[in-house]
Amino acid sequence: MKLNRNIAAAALTLGLALAMPLCANAADYTFKGADAPEYYPSTSYEELYGARYNYGGRNIVDYQYPDLPYGITSNTSVGVMEKAVLTVSGGSLAIDYGGVSGAVQNTTPIILTPQTQTVTVYEKPAYTSVTDMKRSDGSIGTVKIPSFGINMKVWEGETDASMAKGMAHYSSTSAWDGNVGLCGHNRGSAYSIGSIKDLNVGDTITYTTVYGTRTYAVSYVGTISSTDWSRLQATADNRITITTCLANQPSKRVVVQAVEK
Repeated sequence: MKLNRNIAAAALTLGLALAMPLCANAADYTFKGADAPEYYPSTSYEELYGARYNYGGRNIVDYQYPDLPYGITSNTSVGVMEKAVLTVSGGSLAIDYGGVSGAVQNTTPIILTPQTQTVTVYEKPAYTSVTDMKRSDGSIGTVKIPSFGINMKVWEGETDASMAKGMAHYSSTSAWDGNVGLCGHNRGSAYSIGSIKDLNVGDTITYTTVYGTRTYAVSYVGTISSTDWSRLQATADNRITITTCLANQPSKRVVVQAVEK
């Protein structure tokens, strides 16, 4: 019995000795898990924007506020109000359209800024095609200027052929609604309109077409460059613009503009 116990003890000792290297090798293994989330990221200006903070001056972050969409007011995160909407609920509000006054009726949106008291309003320009406006004789209308006894038919196209018969219509402009552009010879023709340079603000001009008759009051009389086409641009209100040459000054033009009464 004693021999058996000795043999058993020796076997147990040998087994433990053989197992120790295995345990040592197992301890050499390491396991790497996912990194812990960054619950508190850096708020350093240098790390966020890659530049040192400019105390007392503008910094990158100062330019990161997006433009506000039309009709949306700013909030406290933006600071100063960039845009606001004012609606005219009744009556009319006088508006300046580049020097010519008009009126906005009822519910036209108006953009206000805190830096200025000027009101800027955009209205879609009016336009009428010359199509279907020809009368039986081929003209598209008749212009009368009582102050100088002018009574002329209007013909389509700013050509010598048109001006030889009366006033010519600038084909790129409206023929009725909006800004109607006309031109004519200043002299040397049976149909000359050189006298329009002497019109006064407030004088009357009438324009008759298949759509009816409109009466306009002269709002501007002046001399412009022959390359200045700004007065012929489309407008939201109804007006008529007439140009002619200036005697002995080929680089100049006389322009008269009148707005519907």
